[in-house]
Amino acid sequence: MIIIECENEALKKSVFEFFRMKFPKDYKTLDLKLEIKVEDKFIFLELKGDKINTSDKLNIENEKAHFIIKRYLFDLFSNYSDFDASFGILTGVRPLKLISKVFDSNTYEDSVKILFEKYRIKRVDSDFLYKIYKNQKNVRKNSNVNDYNVYVHIPFCPSRCSYCSFDTTIENKVKMEAYTETLIKEIQNYKYNFAEKPKSIYIGGGTPTSIGIRNLEKIIDAILEKFISAREFTVECGRIDSLNLEILQMLRNKGVNRISLNPQSFNEEVIAKLNRVSNENFAYWFLKAKEIGFDVVNMDLIMGLPNESKESILKSIKKAIEFSPENITLHTLALKNGSKLFENSYINEEDYGNLLEESKKLMIDSDYEPYYIYRQKKSVISSENIGYAKKGYSSIYNIVMMEELESIIGFGLGASTKILDSKGKFNRKLNTKNLYDYIRGDNFEIK
Repeated sequence: MIIIECENEALKKSVFEFFRMKFPKDYKTLDLKLEIKVEDKFIFLELKGDKINTSDKLNIENEKAHFIIKRYLFDLFSNYSDFDASFGILTGVRPLKLISKVFDSNTYEDSVKILFEKYRIKRVDSDFLYKIYKNQKNVRKNSNVNDYNVYVHIPFCPSRCSYCSFDTTIENKVKMEAYTETLIKEIQNYKYNFAEKPKSIYIGGGTPTSIGIRNLEKIIDAILEKFISAREFTVECGRIDSLNLEILQMLRNKGVNRISLNPQSFNEEVIAKLNRVSNENFAYWFLKAKEIGFDVVNMDLIMGLPNESKESILKSIKKAIEFSPENITLHTLALKNGSKLFENSYINEEDYGNLLEESKKLMIDSDYEPYYIYRQKKSVISSENIGYAKKGYSSIYNIVMMEELESIIGFGLGASTKILDSKGKFNRKLNTKNLYDYIRGDNFEIK
């Protein structure tokens, strides 16, 4: 058990997250008691536990206390087995949001030194993060406070996958039609001050294509009537059991130029145990999507699913590369509240060795460049989730959303609207996560 005594609750939480991220598999079994006292110029630490008993006095010196403490703990525990040294002391969702400021203001070599001295990020990680930074350069350069993007959430799926923790509802005709009607009214009633059309439009879920062609078409028509079109228009088609040729053709006719087809794994034994449809016909739907003319197809894979070995994960990645989609996103499984795996206390005991390093090399050697990254807590391998793209095919929405570069107007259940002001701060509004409250229109005034 980890016991942290500290009067500052935010600091206490930050330090606990360090242990949870750095010891992802066994933080619950660590026997540690850490006392933290912060005074004007000093931090006093006392740490007791299995094979450790130490105390120290650290200078603050115009730096945030949590950075100083985490750096101290990193140096203390970095030689422990099962310690995850990736990304140094950074535990946040968006590592590049902080690191990009270092790259912006320094030469590359100076940046590498700063990242290690301040955050304990090793050169191999700095090199990788710099690749992402460079691949975001054009989007960053062309972003400004007047730009905005649109996100629309569809919370329905053919079935609930065992790893899913989203607010997802199984297909229900009455609920889907009521949701469609309310969603369209929300879109129509929204008032905004942006003069130009959005940079990107993203319809996500759930599985948007599971609500049927008529409902989806009505929603898209409402979006286009309100916002015209966008340079990038994405619809998640995630599961192939939600597809038919009529839906795909409708999406393309409406100007959708980017879709996601997500196998998650090409190991059929793994898929069969996830409450998810087989990928047996995946090639058919991928080829049809390309024939119909979508500019970009993304594939999602999840590393660390139950009963999947390092070898089968790499085999799935190679299979995805063989299809040659424009985007491939590699997630690591996160055990989140609300998922069946979490409820069943799933524990992954698989030894994945240097899987992450091998997956990165495999992607880069196959002409896929990393263009965005985010991190999740409670991951079974590491916290990394990385989007890869062929040259010229990086997703605008994924970059601006993850790096918080531009405003995003969110519609639908649980959607978040973030409007960027001239001072670089976001004004946020979160829709209800209760389906019945949403359908009643509790988020907005229905005219």
